[in-house]
Amino acid sequence: MPSKILWTDQTWNPIIGCSKVSPGCEHCYAERMAARLSSIQIKKFADGKAPDMGPYSKVVSGSRTGKFVWFGNTVFVESALEKPLHWKTPRMIFVCSMGDLFHESVPFSWIEKVMSVIEECPQHTFQVLTKRPHIMAEYFNGLGKSFELSCLHNLWLGVTAENQEQADIRIPILLQIPAAKRFVSVEPMLGSVKIWERLPNGAMLCPGPIANGRGLDWVICGGESGPGARPMHPDWVRSIRDQCQAAGVPFFLKQMEVDGKLVKMPELDGKVWAEVPEQLQLDGG
Repeated sequence: MPSKILWTDQTWNPIIGCSKVSPGCEHCYAERMAARLSSIQIKKFADGKAPDMGPYSKVVSGSRTGKFVWFGNTVFVESALEKPLHWKTPRMIFVCSMGDLFHESVPFSWIEKVMSVIEECPQHTFQVLTKRPHIMAEYFNGLGKSFELSCLHNLWLGVTAENQEQADIRIPILLQIPAAKRFVSVEPMLGSVKIWERLPNGAMLCPGPIANGRGLDWVICGGESGPGARPMHPDWVRSIRDQCQAAGVPFFLKQMEVDGKLVKMPELDGKVWAEVPEQLQLDGG
């Protein structure tokens, strides 16, 4: 479906379901949305307007207005797998926005099917974001040198780093995985995060060619949304913006609380920060 996520054009969910692994997961948007979709489909089924209760009923309990929680499993949605093959206009596609492609319960055979579609769609660029880079590394390292040398040029790999602890754990793993582009999502931003200092001379923020084992190419930042959202201090945002500017890395500020209201694409110090890597052009909004 066309995406409301400002740094992509389309979402694609051939695999759904997840479980919470770190503080950034506490108020999970995808969990809340999955519960809503499940509730809608269950009602349609009860009213005789749908043949079954749908895939989301298998991965999350509750409803949007009640208590809901991921079951901790994942489901392969066969009907969604080939959708990108039918999208002719080139676009940015966020893979598995309703889960994590590298969740512990996802067999590598499922990931292989997803990667096959990505390979068959060179007109699109696919963004994969995970909180489990150790599994992502296990998968790609298992493919061996052949993958490193013929790395998919339309595959972007990223990690979520909501605080310093997760940045320290996840980013170094990401940097060892071949990818056309590597990016970090500091969302929800729960504290000040220093990326530039993780390696000598800012190496973690220096873009580089495919499979060189170094460099971040894009940093996305945003405050938490939804019920119980935790605050994000503007100085935290300024710090990571300044790190990106110093390293020449595009910085994208997705959303931030301004005067008590969550604002999408807000101004920070008189400017909207919607920087993207040069070859990336977002068609959506």
